[in-house]
Parts: sequence; structure tokens; C-alpha cells
Amino acid sequence: MVQYILQILILQISFLAIYDFLLKKDTFFNWNRIYLILTPIASLILPFIKIDFFKTETSQVYVSKLERIITVSSENITAITINNTSSNTINWWLIAYFTGVLTNIIILALKLNILKSIATKTKSKNNIVILPNSSQAFSFWNTIYIGDTLNTKEKEQILIHETVHLSQKHSLDQIWFELLKIVLWWNPIIYIYQSRVTILHEYIADAIVVKTINKKTYIQQLLNTTFQTQEIPFINQFYNQSLIKKRILMLLKTKSKTTSKFKYLILAPVLIGILIYTSCSDNENQIKNSTTIENSKNLNSSKPLISQEPKCPNQNSLYEKKLDNYLSIRNGKNHEAIINIISVETSKKIRTIYFSKNQTYFSRNIPEGKYKLHITYGEDYAEKMVDGKCLAYFKNEKEKVTNENLFDFNGVKTDTGYHTPSYSISLDKSFIDPNKKETLTTRRTNEPECPNQNAEYNNELDNYLKITSSKNSESIIHVTSIKSSKSIRTIHLGKNQIYLIKNIPEGKYQLHITYGKNYSEKTINGECTAYFKIENKKTINKNILDFNTLKTDRGLNVPSYNLDLSIDDNK
Repeated sequence: MVQYILQILILQISFLAIYDFLLKKDTFFNWNRIYLILTPIASLILPFIKIDFFKTETSQVYVSKLERIITVSSENITAITINNTSSNTINWWLIAYFTGVLTNIIILALKLNILKSIATKTKSKNNIVILPNSSQAFSFWNTIYIGDTLNTKEKEQILIHETVHLSQKHSLDQIWFELLKIVLWWNPIIYIYQSRVTILHEYIADAIVVKTINKKTYIQQLLNTTFQTQEIPFINQFYNQSLIKKRILMLLKTKSKTTSKFKYLILAPVLIGILIYTSCSDNENQIKNSTTIENSKNLNSSKPLISQEPKCPNQNSLYEKKLDNYLSIRNGKNHEAIINIISVETSKKIRTIYFSKNQTYFSRNIPEGKYKLHITYGEDYAEKMVDGKCLAYFKNEKEKVTNENLFDFNGVKTDTGYHTPSYSISLDKSFIDPNKKETLTTRRTNEPECPNQNAEYNNELDNYLKITSSKNSESIIHVTSIKSSKSIRTIHLGKNQIYLIKNIPEGKYQLHITYGKNYSEKTINGECTAYFKIENKKTINKNILDFNTLKTDRGLNVPSYNLDLSIDDNK
């Protein structure tokens, strides 16, 4: 929510900056009116527009990211979001917001009541209300309010001016911004927008009036009339001291050239930039949320959770935010553990991680280099200062282990991008081979465009199906819906390749797998189909992959799966 509010403010400030610096001084009043009415609502909608093209293509230029948990087994894993908010907690932010909404509704009602009381206390004829003993002049909705002390010539000019406001429905614009001020009362930019629209209304009316009245006479009247105006912000006031100077300057301004309209074209690159930003920021948020989900797993923990990277012993920890790598560690059921990640090059500790029993944690953003792990098992976590450094230790220490296997986190540049290695280890079992790097790409190059014309995605679900392909042959996988018997995704994998099929819609699926070589495509009955010119075998994986999410009292369970095709290939 905070990010959405910041995006609204940034977008509205950007749109207003374009208006003030490029468009405000031009005489294209009706164009500017449309601009000022539409851009506030555009700023509310644009953050929700996510274009997959921008989301995927822009990330490919720099690095292919690992977005989800990688496990070494073929078990079904479940990601759980823990909801720690008590049902009895009072949301003061929500109360403050609705208090502001209610206050602004009351203010608007009072303004309307003022106008109603003026109309009922004074004479009216043909939608014209005569104000006794007054030189005021303004209009709202379909009514003109005019003072009886004005002379006949002034009244004629004012009536022409105010009639323009009525005919062009300027009151609708003002009501629109009053409604926005109710919903976005906390946003100062909306008030600036309304002031810009108000002066624009006067420019529009003045421009039409001087077509029928001598311009010098009209300007002279604006200068000589006594300025008395009822303070109701959303009415169209004829006499407003703060606007008179701007109106006169605009009346004296030469009409803008038609070529100046090309300034509006600057909106095209601005909108593209905004869509790139919102699409990519959404992608980054999914990665961050994924990290939060994964690192929130604390299975069967009966004691209060200590931060997995405690603040004190991590005062000098090193992080490389540009690298979306990880070291996934699962602790066993027998002991708590403290792990120090040690740089082989400098012999210095870059990170300290604490684990309770039966817990999984992802240590992310590890700087490039080679590392080994110093592991301590025990109970009763504590901290102490030794030679000015904060150290983590167990009061009841069981065992210390130095794992000499090297974890090489140096990235590898290839023609498909920058691959970042990541590792998964279990403290109860032997380490996986640290020389084997899991390098994945989230690019959809393995989902050919032609047979995926009708592919289905749900970008709101950060699930995946991780597939390790056969070492013996290429494979084509159809993710087929049990309910409709239709393929929602077609994947082509080379030999010994790892790929994540992401954003799978809720439902139950089976995999139809073809092994072979010489990948090709053909159209049958108007549908593009992937096939191998040399086909070795076809099989249907018997496992039912249930991607339906489950709501529990602990949060939302989002299922994901791992599958090794070598098992099917060797049958």
C-alpha cells in the first residue's frame, strides 16, 4: 500500500510538471482541460497495469533471476505466508483515513448548503440569482449568481462569461475534483490540480467572451471592478483577485501555433517509462515477497523466533543487492545451529545465520567469491563481545564443524545472460555437490511462442513447476488441465536442463511428455503444435499436480513442485 501511494504521488507530480513547464502557457485550453481531468485518474490506474513484455524483457538485459525456492528432492513443497496480525488489533491508519474522508464529505456538504441558502434567500429568474447589495458574480451547476450593484454593461459581460461556464459544464470538473479530494484528502497534489483547472476554466470563458466584446473594454472592467467574492472554492468566480492578473496576461497572449500541439506527444515516452517502471517494480516485489514467504518457515518451533541473521553478529555483514542468488539451508530436528559463512580469499566472516530446530532459511545477496561454512550445533543461543567484535554462540554447545567444501558464488556470463549460482544444503544429511551450480533462467525462451499462443498465466500466483530434463534426450512437455483436457503451457527442454514454469493458474494438471530430437512445429486444425521429427517415446506422468491454493488460519498455502524427467525417460 505504501508503495502504491508513493507511485500515485510520483505519477501526479510528473504529470503536473509536464503541464506547468510545457503546456500551461499555450492557448489550447480544451486540450489542457482534458489533460488535467484524465491524468489524476491515470495515476491511480497505471500502477496496476503490468505488461509481461516489459516485465520479462527488461530483466533479461541484466541478469536472469532465481525467483523461488530450489529443492534437491521431487517432493511437493508448500510456501506459507504467516499472518501475525491479531484479529483484535485496531488499524489506526484505516481509522485516520476514514476520519479524513468523513471530514471532507462534511466540508463539501457545507459548501453546497451555503449555495442553497444563498439561492433561497434571494430573487431568482431564468436560472439567474440576484444577490442584493452585492457586486459578486459567480456560477455553479446551471445557475448564475450576480450582484444587483453592478451596472447594466457589467452585468451583460458577466452573463456572457458565466454562460460559457454553464454551457461547457465546468461545474462537473469542479465536482470531480471535490470527489477526488474526499478519497485522496491526504494528497496535496489534488488541490494543486483543482487550482490549475479553475484558472483554465476562466481562460476558456474569457477567450469566448472577447469574441463578442471588445478585448480592451473587457480587460478594463476586470481592473476597475471591486473584488468581492464568496469563498466557495468550487464555484466559477468572475472576480477573483488571485486570478485576475493571470487572466489578463492570457488575454493579451498571442494564440499558440498549431505545431505546439506536438508537445502532447511527450506523453508517449513518459507513459512507456511509467509502464516499464510499474511492471518491473511489480516483478521485484514478487521476488521480495517470495523471499519473505520462504524465510518465514519455522516448522514446529516451540520457542520465540530469533532473527535468522541476528543484528549484533552481522554488523559487518556483506550483501550484494544486485545479485539475486541464495544459499538455502535446512536445519534438522536434533539441534539448533549457528552458521558462519567464511570467505576463502580473506578468511573473514561475511554472514552469521542462526537456526532453530527443523527450520529452512534462504541467505540471499551473497557477494561473488568462494566460501566455506563454519557450523556450531547446540542450545540456548547467546551473544558476546570478543576483541570488540560481537559473536554468536550457544551456552550449551554440542559440536563444531568446519565444512571444507567450497561454494563458488562467482557468476558466469553467457550469450543468454548473466547466470548466478545458488546452492541448497541440509544440515542433517551430507552436503550436495558444491561444484554443481544450479543456474536457471526465468526467461520464457523454453516456452515457444507458436504453440503457446493460447497459454494461460496467473501473474498473481508466485508458484512454479521446476523441471529437470533428461540427460539422454530433448523433451516437449504439455501442462494439461485435468478439468478441460487442454494444454495451458507447452515447454521445450534440451538435454540436462533445469527450467521453472511459473505463474500457473489454479487447478489440477497432468504432464504429457514427448522425448526425441529435432524440435519442430506444425499447424493442425488451425492450432500450432510442437513435435519432434525423430520421436523416441511419449508418456503421461501419473502424478496429479494440484496448484489450487489453500487458505488456512496461518495464511495462504501456495503449492509448487519439482520434477525430474530422467525418471520417466529411463522407464
